[in-house]
Amino acid sequence: MKYITILLIALLSLASSCQKEDPFPPEDYHKDIFRCKVNGVEWTPHCISDPLFGCDAVDCQYYWKDTKGFEISAVNISYDKTTNESIHFFVRPANIGDSQLLFLSREYKDWNQPSGCRFHDLDTTAVRRLTILEVDTVKYLIKGSFEFTAINECQDTVQITDGYFHVNFRA
Repeated sequence: MKYITILLIALLSLASSCQKEDPFPPEDYHKDIFRCKVNGVEWTPHCISDPLFGCDAVDCQYYWKDTKGFEISAVNISYDKTTNESIHFFVRPANIGDSQLLFLSREYKDWNQPSGCRFHDLDTTAVRRLTILEVDTVKYLIKGSFEFTAINECQDTVQITDGYFHVNFRA
């Protein structure tokens, strides 16, 4: 009886360790994705939810019917506030394929820096690219990649590379 119990436990352990195959491939469901590297360090958005209003770490707008204006913002705020950064950029018109980011100030913000060094403006002498890979106007999904360099008044440069997003957009 003792051996049967041990055998039964072993079989149950073995059966529970087998992975079940996902009935839906990854293409059939969507999860907001936004990631990049900031000066070579992985960066993903995160925000602290407010009990009344919640939070959206990523906000995207794409006016595909008229101006083709594209705008995306992402924030990364840690619970202890040691990280408080945001990335924002804009393109008009933004069609499938490569586009050049428009010059805007404050493309990258690091709120933990001294006041004169917080805001990084787009460096117009460096690469500033947005590539829209796919647009789904039924599900309001947009997928693309990006990279740019920004500089602040303290002459600190921030390189945003390996940027990728697959997010819902507002029109």
